[in-house]
Amino acid sequence: MKPLTLRRHLLVWLALLVLLALTAGSALLPLGAFNAVSNFAIAAVKSALVLVFFMHVARGEPAVRVVAAAGLLWLGFLVALSLTDFLARGY
Repeated sequence: MKPLTLRRHLLVWLALLVLLALTAGSALLPLGAFNAVSNFAIAAVKSALVLVFFMHVARGEPAVRVVAAAGLLWLGFLVALSLTDFLARGY
């Protein structure tokens, strides 16, 4: 596994800064319920960038990929269970 070049690090860093600006800018726009959806989508892209480029999950050992997939699966379970609890309360 070869290390990332300085140029690649800077490009990922700039992409993260642009996504940060999008997140901060979307707070100023009256998007209603779409504001949360867009911010979650931006957060997912930011976390994917960090996972792939800085944590080397895509190019890591198979055990690292299995643990990362298990973590994402567990996060999916937590979100699904929280959502079912929220929807079952009937607000």
